[in-house]
Amino acid sequence: MRIEIELIDVSLGERLLAGASLGHRIHEQLIAPVIARPVTQRILILSFRSAEYVTGSVFKAVWGKLHTESGVPAPSLVAHVCNDVQSEFVIYLLSQRAAGLEALEWNKNEVHTARLHGHLEEPAFSALAILGKYPGSTPPQLHAESGEQVSPTAWTNRLNELYRQGLALRQKSGRAWRFYPVAREVIDGRSI
Repeated sequence: MRIEIELIDVSLGERLLAGASLGHRIHEQLIAPVIARPVTQRILILSFRSAEYVTGSVFKAVWGKLHTESGVPAPSLVAHVCNDVQSEFVIYLLSQRAAGLEALEWNKNEVHTARLHGHLEEPAFSALAILGKYPGSTPPQLHAESGEQVSPTAWTNRLNELYRQGLALRQKSGRAWRFYPVAREVIDGRSI
């Protein structure tokens, strides 16, 4: 599967990012034009390199538009976050009962390592870990590889939940879906 990694500097060179209106402007001016470009599979990395503090309202405006109940237009990760920005990101994710990834290592073709933040139930995290070992697998293949005593249908549900949250990609293959992790290795940062 060919994936295009897009790095977007959402910090605008500012140290403080506050307010929903700024978040909407970041989305409309920086993110929406990237999403509008036709690409088969894209992963967005939202860089907060110069930001020292980002309010929850900015995350709600930016992350909320990228992670809706109806799906994710492009899986997204945050990057270059200081401790205060990471804390606000985690607080936002927990308030939404959602999960998000912080990119730690990547190149133009893939995210090597990411840290998981927020809320993700243990069966879904287990599915994410196994998917990292067997990228491009179908739910029945992962069911067979995992050795877990759950049905292929349960695997389908777990993988679709990872896809809905932007933690996995999928590609149609005949009548089945093949799933791929957004990051090759995911470190569990949910307790941070």
